[in-house]
Amino acid sequence: MKNCDIIIPIYNAYECVEECIESVIKNTDLKENRVIVIDDKSTDERIQPLLKKYANNKSILFLSNEENLGFVKTVNKGMRQSKDNDVLLLNSDTEVTEGWLKKIQECAYSSENIATVTPLSNNATLASVPKAFEPNDIPNGYTLEQMAALVEECSHNYYPEIPTGHGFCLYIKRDVLNKVGYFDEKSFGKGYGEENDFCFRCYEFGYRHILCDNTYILHKESKSFLESKEELIKEGLKVLEEKYPEYRRKLDIWLAERPLDYIAQNISFALGDRENHPNILFVIHDWQNIEENRGGTSLHAWDLIQNLRNQFNFHVLAPENGVFKVYSYFKDSEIVINYDTLRVEMTDLNYYNSHYKLMLTEIVENYKISYVHIHHMKRHFFDIVDVLNNHNIKYMITLHDFYSQCPFINKLFDSTEYCGNPNNEKCNQCILKYYERAGSIEFWRECWGKLLLSADKVIAPSLATKNETLEIFNSLQIDVIEHGIDIEKTTSNLSLDNNENDIAFIGAIGVHKGSKYLNDFLEKKRIKNCKVHLFGISDNPNITSNRHFENHGSYKRDELKELLIKNKIKLICLFSIWPETYSYTMTEAIACGIPVVSFDVGAIAERIKKYNLGWVIDSKNDTKIVAQEIEKILSNQDEYQKVIESINKYKIITSKDMAKNYEKIYLENSKSLGNLSNEIEKNMLRNSRFVIPAINYPDYSWILQTLKWKIISRLKFPRPLKRILRKLRRK
Repeated sequence: MKNCDIIIPIYNAYECVEECIESVIKNTDLKENRVIVIDDKSTDERIQPLLKKYANNKSILFLSNEENLGFVKTVNKGMRQSKDNDVLLLNSDTEVTEGWLKKIQECAYSSENIATVTPLSNNATLASVPKAFEPNDIPNGYTLEQMAALVEECSHNYYPEIPTGHGFCLYIKRDVLNKVGYFDEKSFGKGYGEENDFCFRCYEFGYRHILCDNTYILHKESKSFLESKEELIKEGLKVLEEKYPEYRRKLDIWLAERPLDYIAQNISFALGDRENHPNILFVIHDWQNIEENRGGTSLHAWDLIQNLRNQFNFHVLAPENGVFKVYSYFKDSEIVINYDTLRVEMTDLNYYNSHYKLMLTEIVENYKISYVHIHHMKRHFFDIVDVLNNHNIKYMITLHDFYSQCPFINKLFDSTEYCGNPNNEKCNQCILKYYERAGSIEFWRECWGKLLLSADKVIAPSLATKNETLEIFNSLQIDVIEHGIDIEKTTSNLSLDNNENDIAFIGAIGVHKGSKYLNDFLEKKRIKNCKVHLFGISDNPNITSNRHFENHGSYKRDELKELLIKNKIKLICLFSIWPETYSYTMTEAIACGIPVVSFDVGAIAERIKKYNLGWVIDSKNDTKIVAQEIEKILSNQDEYQKVIESINKYKIITSKDMAKNYEKIYLENSKSLGNLSNEIEKNMLRNSRFVIPAINYPDYSWILQTLKWKIISRLKFPRPLKRILRKLRRK
């Protein structure tokens, strides 16, 4: 291992230079190594007096350029001055940390074919942590040294390969400089792209570039060489693309794949874990694209996390594309860990699975979960009861629909009509039509009964949902906590028009949302002096606009109010044929200041009647009578105005209001169980990188598609066995 010369090119940036040099003196063995400081003819008159402060330090060599040479020529001058030593190029807007150079040197000499080493930083594109590829502040509550210690503590010490080094702090071996040469002064002038060019040239000699994943250096960024930065970057990229079109393509692919995310995620996880908050596990069925997810259950859980993540660490367990994922949300960071569930067949009608049980046990123990909130059990397994009871962990359930009573969630018989609470024979008839090996409704509700009765709390978002659930599970204790939503409420000044009062359907209108009525209104033009609008999507593929109907298509939530006002909508139809448990769509309508009409079932009807927010119609009526009822509503100005007055008085519960109710439950039942061990954190993230998505096959034909089978198939088998295998293949 050679000694190293630390080359610090300086051009102005007075505020940073002293901090940089002082940090190097403090944290570096300068008996074995040396500092070369080169002033590139700074225009700031304070620089020279500052540098003279270190004139008596024999470990620091000072050089001054007679004219401004630019970054590339300046560092080349330093590397030539270094002669036989390795070099480390260090920006003057950095601060180094304890043991930094020794760790980087150990990394550099861990293999003969390593050319350069780059440490981690708060701001160094691919080497940035805890958020990769973007600038980071030192986390609140941490000093630079504490952050560096955390990075070292969390490190996998993998020394992963990177496509190019980063010039903010770049270690280069002398043997490499002797073979590859110095930076390209002619092509890159004042800088930006020169280190990439050098690294690409190193590949031609069989060298590699390494990330030192146990070392953290502060980079304040762009305090020096600020002039014409954007233009310099643009010119540098152009030169690189012309010189190395193939390397450029490979670099783009590497950046798109982000293979080093696990390093940043590991540090993010450690930062969050060390906040020492209670760890709460959410169990849910859908968490894909959560910030854009419109599903009511997912939206509710997301609102809870956003409002309470300063007090609790939330971990969300959800199935996704054939595997289970755990999304972790800390105060200032979030990460995703995949769990390989190759042997778990996930359907909408699951019971028990030993592999799921093992996975859940691992999650509960590894994440030090102290409380569980079940939002939905679809594609999960009832082993959750045993796992939580075995670990003495309390849990709560929020009933977002009727999955506990009906595997089809909304209690529609044969997916066409609301069945209420039919006898078991009818339920089994319905289930067996869709599930070949479904078991019985009795067994389904028996499993759910154990889950519900073992829960610490069962929550329903409406009294209607509570009462509907008690029809089946009559011994349950159910509390009601209404959902909240953050939406600006409009003061309504609507009134009816004698000529035309338009109505609207909003959302995704399928059979369960009353598409039958929408289609019938259009085909028979049943409602007089009224145009029907659809804001959303319909299950009718042939639905088209005409003079009686306008299809506006999908909308974004923040667009709805403007769309409804612009089209002069006077009434919104919420014709769900099943008893909805809450309905965010209704709240959106009321927030826009528009009355609603619904069938007399579920939470929508409950709120309409309680707060006089619209009208309810008997769900047994056919579309002709429903149309007549709407005509009556749109012809009674006095009643309409009373509803408008009630809407203006109605207070929408915010997500913050709702979260306060859940916060009390979490605080009463959860506590911090301490931090995770570093090894557990690192192993979880490492294993997460190699997850194989689960694939469900109706038979064992998947074996025939594997590499192992292709190898085995070349071996000799007895003829009877060959015949069996051929039959499998034909299947």
